[in-house]
Amino acid sequence: MMPKVGVFHPGTQHSWQTALAFQETRQLEWLATSVFYDPERWPYRIEGFLPESQSWSLHREFIRRYSPALDPENIRQFGFWEWLETGARRLAVPQIASWANRRGNESFGEMVKKLVEREPVDLLWGYNTSSLEVFRWARPRGIRCILDQTIGHSASMNRVMLAEQARHPEFFLKSYRPFSAEAIARQDEELALADIVVVGSDFCARTLIENGCEASKIRIIPYGYDDSLFPVERPKRQKLNGRPVNFLFVGVIYPRKGIAPLLEAFEHIPAKEATLTLVGRLEIPERTFERFARRVNHVSSVSRQDVVKYFVDADCFVFPSLFEGSAIVLHEAIAAGLGIIQSKYSGDGVRDGRNGEILDEVSANRLEAALRSVIDNPDRLASWQKASWEMRAERTWRRYREHVRKLVET
Repeated sequence: MMPKVGVFHPGTQHSWQTALAFQETRQLEWLATSVFYDPERWPYRIEGFLPESQSWSLHREFIRRYSPALDPENIRQFGFWEWLETGARRLAVPQIASWANRRGNESFGEMVKKLVEREPVDLLWGYNTSSLEVFRWARPRGIRCILDQTIGHSASMNRVMLAEQARHPEFFLKSYRPFSAEAIARQDEELALADIVVVGSDFCARTLIENGCEASKIRIIPYGYDDSLFPVERPKRQKLNGRPVNFLFVGVIYPRKGIAPLLEAFEHIPAKEATLTLVGRLEIPERTFERFARRVNHVSSVSRQDVVKYFVDADCFVFPSLFEGSAIVLHEAIAAGLGIIQSKYSGDGVRDGRNGEILDEVSANRLEAALRSVIDNPDRLASWQKASWEMRAERTWRRYREHVRKLVET
């Protein structure tokens, strides 16, 4: 008999895809979340009371928190903390955002426990930092617990980020704080309580093991891209023939993503040879960014639908992250047929050197060399692009959902 599954996440990440995996086999009892667009509920109803221009702008923001593939009957929506956290981040008040995240996860967990009592399930699929209270409650009741660990261990991240702060202090906001001993202890207990821990890459798994997580309970399931958004025909890109190579970065623009060495590398590359577009929220001091602003095109956060244009218009994706779980943007770059330059910490993007280059070291010099290897070798870039396009079928969320279901069957 197939188990009844409850998926819970106070925000989104890829929880919609996990829920859809079980909805497709009618195993999903519910997806519990704080954010899922419903025009009949607050705060979404507010768009109906605003002038048309403001209403449309707000609607575009709300619709980012909606998936037409999910049956609204399966959604259980409660809590307001995610909205407070999002608002605080948008207003650049990170202390309030962090507090709202912690308080919201605890409150959300209590609501999930009550939901399980009302609508019982055999298996709970939760996400890191928001599953501890639920797992503490569920394990003694014989409910199977799966933890989706979307990023490497926080103790390992502390070591990486403190080293980067020593190298590039000017790129860190004053509000930056490493994970506390309490937060690390919570993570360790969350990992220990889980029957299975699901991660997106070998790198993420290694950071968990080196911090005491049992290797036997870890399963690697690569993420994917939304094939309903990306083109079904290979984009026709203009041949270089002396024009600048269009490099693209997508993600939050802050130190963990390797933004300091990336911007420093571009300082030494003339505009006639290459351009760099950064798509994402800026989280480095404005004074620091001003030094590099003339060499890059910065685009603030855009919707999942709108970001596709930037992938299609680019030539090569560059992602020198210092620490990840497994970056979904790598799969999206493959979906658009892009060559890729990534760090070895970024996740499952480049395979066997076929569609790009993996950097063993993230530094301005190493990045500049990799960028110039593309600029100076258009045929190499073309080969990478072709290889990415050919492997796109194995990188879809559909394939991810198949792996998720097989995991639960075992």
